[in-house]
Amino acid sequence: MKPSTLAVAGLPLTVRPSITCVVPAFNEKDGIAAFLTGLCEHLSALTEHYDVIVVDDGSRDGTGLEVIAASGGLPVRLLSLSRNFGKESAISAGLDEAGGEVVVIIDADFQQPFHVIDEFIRKWQQGYDMVYGLRTNRDTDPPLRRFLSRMFYKTLSRWSSVDIPADAGDFRLLDRRVVKALKDLPERSRFMKGLYNWVGFRSVAVPFVYGERREGKSKFNFPRLFDLAMTGLTSFSAFPLRLWVAAGTMISSGSILYAGWIILRTLTQGSHVPGWASLAVAVSFLGGVQLLSIGILGEYVARIFTEVKGRPNYVVAERHGFTAETRDS
Repeated sequence: MKPSTLAVAGLPLTVRPSITCVVPAFNEKDGIAAFLTGLCEHLSALTEHYDVIVVDDGSRDGTGLEVIAASGGLPVRLLSLSRNFGKESAISAGLDEAGGEVVVIIDADFQQPFHVIDEFIRKWQQGYDMVYGLRTNRDTDPPLRRFLSRMFYKTLSRWSSVDIPADAGDFRLLDRRVVKALKDLPERSRFMKGLYNWVGFRSVAVPFVYGERREGKSKFNFPRLFDLAMTGLTSFSAFPLRLWVAAGTMISSGSILYAGWIILRTLTQGSHVPGWASLAVAVSFLGGVQLLSIGILGEYVARIFTEVKGRPNYVVAERHGFTAETRDS
């Protein structure tokens, strides 16, 4: 059981934990000040022990300077990365610095309502180590993105070693034990939605309605999403490799049967002039299959190459508000 007393939205809880919020931000200058003010006001009603770590993921619009200007009098710290490493790395950087009993990951765009954190705390008080937000609507996503996302998670859930909920994102609460487990994972190609579930622990979903972005627009374009999807597939599933093993087996079996049919026809009907059109089609088809299968194999080799190099997930360019005592050991 976890110590103290708290009342959230009129419901008594027996725990008043220290909370660290990790906020990955990329080009969020226009709305970050209002976001931090609102978030700190909400957290102060939950506990007197809280802080916010904003991870500026190589923003080019002055997001970091805006965070520093808005942090006066607020327990807000800034971690500026040397370039844009991606959201997965930004979250990892925040988790490495987070020192609260519980860590809440939340985006800086107001699309994830603050009041859902109250329910996260309730579930944590009940003994859950990880509480994740589950989107009940995808109206803000284009139809093509909704379809591709649904197909991706169906494929990943069917063929991966861990169950990854389709509508669960990074908005979640992590107990200290979960944070430590994630920090101990050494891999560089990080698909956080898979890693959350891979480490295990007792988890529960909290449904919520995804809100409208107040300022700017989403930074996740199709190339970024495709790269993230490939990282997820290659990190948690050997399905693409097995798919082409099956395809190669079928094509080879068909080729053997076709060769047998040609031999039988030659023996019974004599030799015929070869069909150059069918030969060209067959060579082109098999060549395409070979290139595609080599490309898929190359994706896995590229991930191995990344891991072998051993480069860090991120590089910190600047810290604001950190001291030796605030950094968690």
